[in-house]
Amino acid sequence: MESLVKRYFWVVNLALLAILALLAAKALNNHLAGRIAGLPTGIAAPEEVKASAADRRRAEEWAQSIINRNLFNSDPPEPEEALPEDPIAEVEPEIDPNKIPGPPPDPCDKSEAGISLIATMEADPADWSMAAVETGDGDRIVRIGQTIEEKQVMAIYRTRLVLAGSGKFECVEIGEKKTRKRPSRRPTASRGGKADSSIKDGVTKTGKNTYQIDRAMLNEQLEDLGKLSRQARVIPHYRDGKPQGFKIVGVRPGSLYSHIGVRSGDVLKSVNGEEVTSPTKALELYEQLKNSDNVTLEVERRGRLTNLEYDIK
Repeated sequence: MESLVKRYFWVVNLALLAILALLAAKALNNHLAGRIAGLPTGIAAPEEVKASAADRRRAEEWAQSIINRNLFNSDPPEPEEALPEDPIAEVEPEIDPNKIPGPPPDPCDKSEAGISLIATMEADPADWSMAAVETGDGDRIVRIGQTIEEKQVMAIYRTRLVLAGSGKFECVEIGEKKTRKRPSRRPTASRGGKADSSIKDGVTKTGKNTYQIDRAMLNEQLEDLGKLSRQARVIPHYRDGKPQGFKIVGVRPGSLYSHIGVRSGDVLKSVNGEEVTSPTKALELYEQLKNSDNVTLEVERRGRLTNLEYDIK
């Protein structure tokens, strides 16, 4: 037994040494932990440093924003030099449409535009009114709202044309010649009623209501709207308040109207089957008929419809 104890004595001794070493290490560890716990902790220090740097950046940004906005007017801007107004950009004064001059003797400034008033057709409603004018480009028919020589037509009266331009109203009266003189043409039917030989020779009656017309003579008559307007008057015709074509009155003897069978009091209803219901339609047909070879007019004469047929050569 004693030999067995001696044999394993060194094992027991080694185990005791290991236990002592473990206890010593644990005691040293506890001692060091107590010393370390007494020191001030430094864990929050990095965050405080970061927060301080962010605050400094924000403060710098606020300071720069205040400088840029110049809240305290510490650096006022230099006054800008006033630029001269551009005369081209001036706004044209508006015209009061309720103050359109009326017919003579209502006062109205004379127009300086190169326009001559040849004839007018005053109608009710006023939108149906038309005027034959002479400009540098020749004769034309205008209505209210259209433009002549960069001026707008505002009103049409029996002897006056009212225009608007440059912020004011201006008028053209019948008889005022302002454009170039037109070349003289062969005489037409005179006021005394003498027949114009050119018209008489250019129209041949071939039947009761059929006629043959020389194109050259017809074109010559249509070119001078002023001359044509003096041969008869054309006014809108109404029935029960509705437009029913155009009534032709005051047809002069020896005129183109009389030679082609049109009589005073005739109401023009249609041209080549197309009803004439407005001045616009009448102007459209007028342009179409300049080159037509055959024309049929439907007129109402004393309550009855009559067709007048023309062969143009």
